Amino acid sequence: MNSRFSRSCASRATCLLALLALAACATIQDQSEVIGTRAQARWDALLAGDLAKAYTYLSPAYRSSVGPLQYQRQVLLQKVRWTGAQYIDSECLESTCKVRISLDFALIGALPGVRRYDGHQEIEENWVKADGQWWYVPEN
Repeated sequence: MNSRFSRSCASRATCLLALLALAACATIQDQSEVIGTRAQARWDALLAGDLAKAYTYLSPAYRSSVGPLQYQRQVLLQKVRWTGAQYIDSECLESTCKVRISLDFALIGALPGVRRYDGHQEIEENWVKADGQWWYVPEN
């Protein structure tokens, strides 16, 4: 009777651990979905020229040091123009994510003798979770 009880407890413990692992996977999957939606929405705003909306996806820490007009000026003064963006995937921990984006761009007047250069590359962005929400953290 004692060994049957211990097997039953071990079996329950195994089941409980399996359920906890599945719940953790579901949480990570949910985070990945949320971060993907937010990352794509930020890029959609940038592509549409809605810099005020794109600014709202920036981390609170970044927004505390860079105002909306300063951010808009930085974006508008770049020689690169984004022409397309697509969320690829993300690798998330509890409160940080590395997000990969497929990015199409055009460089205007950046190369001598070339008026416009069209390119494509994959980029990696940093996102953090603060106050229950995911925020983009620019590198500069």
